[in-house]
Parts: sequence; structure tokens; C-alpha cells
Amino acid sequence: MKGILSSVGKSGKNIREDVHLIQDLLNHKIKRMPGEKRLIVDGLIGPKTIKLITKYQSIVLKMKKPDGRVDSGGKTFKSLYENYKVTPHKLTPKVTMKYWEGDSARWSQDKKLQSLNAQFRTKVKAVVKALKNEGFKPKIFYGWRSVAVQLELYNKKRSKVKFSFHNATLKGGIPNSYAVDIIDSRYAWSDKPETKKFWEALGKAAKDNNLYWGGDWTSFKDWAHVQMHPNSKLKSIKLESKQAESM
Repeated sequence: MKGILSSVGKSGKNIREDVHLIQDLLNHKIKRMPGEKRLIVDGLIGPKTIKLITKYQSIVLKMKKPDGRVDSGGKTFKSLYENYKVTPHKLTPKVTMKYWEGDSARWSQDKKLQSLNAQFRTKVKAVVKALKNEGFKPKIFYGWRSVAVQLELYNKKRSKVKFSFHNATLKGGIPNSYAVDIIDSRYAWSDKPETKKFWEALGKAAKDNNLYWGGDWTSFKDWAHVQMHPNSKLKSIKLESKQAESM
């Protein structure tokens, strides 16, 4: 039985590969949930996936209190996996490496969001929403970026590290960034007074969502930069990415 690394659904860790599998499993059982439509298998957790997990637990498993979450080795997962046959032809190309080729700075805003770690993505969306509510025009400049691009930035002294949270990946090199660079599309990195106001608002919104802001750094001010973890965790994230790529 192919398993999942961690929980998927409401309050789950929602690793993209795990979500991808659960979405496909739910689609295989869709006939047991009258009136429900098949999910797009993209590995991204959202209300439709959580709703279908909850409905499966309620209708098929007869749970009195469905929690909308699939745990590794749990009752919901075992039931979903029963008689499952992998159908790769039905899986969306969004999670293949070909989809992630090209200059990541030129990707669409949606694609940049997709390149983020699932938990981090939720927080970044909240940051962007808060900035929009204040009248700013936030734009993600970088979500995930390759190690090659990171080294180029390092050599140009635009970064202090050769591997950053931007470079984190899942199995097969699928982007799983724990960092994002956000600018106001009107000002970018200009010296205008409005830019300073945006940086201050970005820092506040980031910290309101328990994220770390590059503007707080003392040795190297990275005003647009927001990350999920403290710098002390970078080494372990780098190791996780290397191990995932070798799987």
C-alpha cells in the first residue's frame, strides 16, 4: 500500500504529494458520493478537497463527527485506498517537472503561489489580502527559484546564502518554497516614500501571520523577503530537499 507522509485536509500538513494522492483516491470513490463532482488532481489543498473528504467520512464511513482530514494509516485512508488502481493518465500535468521549467520570476502570480509550501501559501495569501485591504498593490516577485538562480544572486551580492528557503523542493524536485519576495507593483524597490510605507506594511502583515520578515535583519536588509521559518532552520530544510530529490 502506498501511504502518505502526513495528514491531508483540515488542519493537516498537506504536503503536495500527499494531497495529490488523496484527491485521486477521492475521485476513484466519487460514485459513492451522489451529486459530487471529480476534483482537479493538482496536489493543492482547498475547500473542495476538504469538503469531499468530509462527505466521504459522513456518507461512506458513517462517521458521526467527520473531521475533514485523512491521517496516515487511519480509517479514512485505508477505506479510500481499498481497490485503488493508479491512473496516471488522469493526473494533472501541474505537478510534473515540465510545468516548473522556465524563469520563475516570470511565472504567473497563481503559479508562484503554487510553488510555495502548502502551509506557507495559506499565510502568504493572508499577507497579500491584508496589503490589498490597505490600498497597496502587492505582487509576488519570487516564490520558488532554482539553486542556479540563487547562486547567481549570491555572486552578485544580492543574497547572503547559496541555498535559501526559496530553493526548497519535494520529491523529484517539485517546488516547495518556504520564502517569498513581495513588492508593490507600482514601486518595486524604488526609493519613493510610498515604497517605505509598503515595506512597513509588509513587515507588519508578515509578523501578524507569524512569519519572518527580511526587513528585520540587521546585517542584510531584504525588504521584500518573507519566510516561514527562522534562519536557524535553513540547514535542515536544505537537507530535507536533498533527500527528497534523491527519492
